[in-house]
Amino acid sequence: MALTEKNIRNIFIYAAPRFIGYGLNLLSLPILTRILTPEDFGIVVLSGVFPAIAVGIFSLGVTFGAERYYFEYRKDHEKLNSLVFSSQLFLYTSLIISSVIVFSLKGIIASIITGNAIYGHAVFIAYISAYLGQIITFYLRLYQNMEKAVFHSLFTILQAAISTGMSLLLVWYFKMSYMGMIYGSLSGAFTVCLVMLFHFNKNSLFILNGKILLENIKYGLQVVPKSFTGFISKFFDKYLLNNMLSLSAVGVFNIGQTIGNTLFFLMSTVWSSFQPVYYREVFDKGKDGSVPVGRIFTIFSYITLMPVLLLILFAQEIVYTVAPAPYYEAIDIIIIISAGVATQTFGMFVGVQYAYTKKAYWIFPITVVGTLANVISNILLIPKFGLIGAGISVNTGYIVMYSILTFVGQKLYRIEYEWKTIAQLFVLIAGAAVSVLYLRAREFNIMYVYLIKTVFIFLFICIGITSKVITKHSVEKVFASLLGSARRKEVQA
Repeated sequence: MALTEKNIRNIFIYAAPRFIGYGLNLLSLPILTRILTPEDFGIVVLSGVFPAIAVGIFSLGVTFGAERYYFEYRKDHEKLNSLVFSSQLFLYTSLIISSVIVFSLKGIIASIITGNAIYGHAVFIAYISAYLGQIITFYLRLYQNMEKAVFHSLFTILQAAISTGMSLLLVWYFKMSYMGMIYGSLSGAFTVCLVMLFHFNKNSLFILNGKILLENIKYGLQVVPKSFTGFISKFFDKYLLNNMLSLSAVGVFNIGQTIGNTLFFLMSTVWSSFQPVYYREVFDKGKDGSVPVGRIFTIFSYITLMPVLLLILFAQEIVYTVAPAPYYEAIDIIIIISAGVATQTFGMFVGVQYAYTKKAYWIFPITVVGTLANVISNILLIPKFGLIGAGISVNTGYIVMYSILTFVGQKLYRIEYEWKTIAQLFVLIAGAAVSVLYLRAREFNIMYVYLIKTVFIFLFICIGITSKVITKHSVEKVFASLLGSARRKEVQA
């Protein structure tokens, strides 16, 4: 199955809120980085570490289970309504109960994570915000699978706008320091979650089905253990940076990681349009979908690696624009992490292989191996290389984990990857990262630097043409999907 004009149009619809959200973050960063210190950003980061694991545990993977069973029940109206209502009831009930538990233990949690119990309130508010974010993700994924791209984008934009606006207001006008950012995130999550609760359910049937909920949780529990490894991956490097360097180092690393990880959100945006196509190919055709799915992966990789390349090439210019000198160390972190994020193209695709075969339990031991690689690398590199060592360690974990996930995934459901094109793309990304880091270290003439950057962009375009991702037909199809004109009919014909 080829991507339809609707799928292509949806990519742009899904992309709009990501670019808007990214733009809002870029606009707010020059203000926030001049009011808040790197240490303040470090507190914000460490306050969000606990929710990374706690939300996954208390929600029991229901969000992931609902996404998987949506495609199984999508043709059975009653079962689908039962799945949606039962999952929502569980998520909101779990939010209330878990919030009481976290509130009573917030001082202890803060002491363990940040080394100081005074940040307990920050940890608690961050938890509420993160859980509401999980519920929002539940709604957004269902909208995504229903291919309701407009609603998905509107709610995403609304959350980004409220969170950014409130953060700026609370930090700048009300002088709330790091708590302003945390309360800003809560404001966006609470408002959007409340609106989506009513909007999503306005035409739904409220059918509670314990058996379907239990089936959902049973699948979701296979994913929950990944929260433990995710917690270690997100926490351990920052823990070492805080203990070996300072909270300021954590803040600088987070700025670099945040900008670098923006690429992951952009990938998720494109994936939002590709995923329904991919799922249908696999679930409807079984093994016969192997070849077309491989082609879909090539197109997906090319589209998502384009911003990866651009961020690697122009990370320095971005940081110089949005942050003052104390944050310039984040530039190399952005370049290194961006190169590692590229491997997440595989991370997104392999999930369907495990979901289709109902063997998601393989994910946990594989992520454990990836986490161990990350931890060992941190222990060896951070003492010697500091922030750079932490960045390299992130990539080490990514590469090990996604390599194994892809290998095992191929045993579960084989995808005919177009390896020649994929190899060319990843070699180009790695070459760009190494070249830019070298050019920064040697401080070459600016004209020579931009010439090298132009060459990498040219080579990327050449790969697109030789792999037939960029063709006259594909370009016409993109324009037709956007313009909705007579040309669209010509392309369809």
